[in-house]
Amino acid sequence: MATVVGSRPRLTGERRFYLAIATLILALVVIGFGPTYYYIPVTGGPSRVPFTPLIHLHGLIFSLWVLLFMAQVGLISARRTAIHRRMGAVGLALATAMIVLGTLTALHGAVRASGPPVVPPLSWLAVPLLGVPAFGGLILAALHFRRDPQTHKRLMVFAMLGMLAAATGRLPYGPPVAGMLAPLLLIPVVAWWDWKSRGRLHRATLWGSAVLAVSLIGPLLIWETGPWLAFAGWAAGLAA
Repeated sequence: MATVVGSRPRLTGERRFYLAIATLILALVVIGFGPTYYYIPVTGGPSRVPFTPLIHLHGLIFSLWVLLFMAQVGLISARRTAIHRRMGAVGLALATAMIVLGTLTALHGAVRASGPPVVPPLSWLAVPLLGVPAFGGLILAALHFRRDPQTHKRLMVFAMLGMLAAATGRLPYGPPVAGMLAPLLLIPVVAWWDWKSRGRLHRATLWGSAVLAVSLIGPLLIWETGPWLAFAGWAAGLAA
């Protein structure tokens, strides 16, 4: 039987699903951060607060992480599993840098009042200080289960959704708080894929949904409380 050399691998339903999720995440990051960061060198528009070298470094690592995630999903879709695994070391290094820089940038942002104008800086600090540990925990869990593809993929998606709140909170289509919660709308999408492909919810979807919900809803429950404001003031003082 003749073999077609160089033909593209046919995308399965699973590969199409994760490729669509990765593409959506990339698009939302560009749309959310475009007007306030990516487009400024071209448009010349002013930023609300001056950028610092730390912000630019964080922006670089953040952007590289999103692009790497898109590339990793693309490699799996193209059945380039060996390359995907070799890139895992790069992913671990970037994820570690994301955790460190995300925390430092959040603390400096509270000092500089760089969050949404409608939310006090110390209150808004709850968003990254709950979100960064959730991101780190999900990434570490995903790497732990890297030999279990179904668990690994879902945990990576939920880690990305938690990180996505920083972009959706900047979308020009509503208040920042509503935008920050927008990634929760993708939980039913992942659950739908579970039911379609497996006939039941995957355990990683359950755990990932719980961590995502706590990291996004949790800040709203604590950010005006006395204990949180006291802690946030102390933490921000470390970066002052």
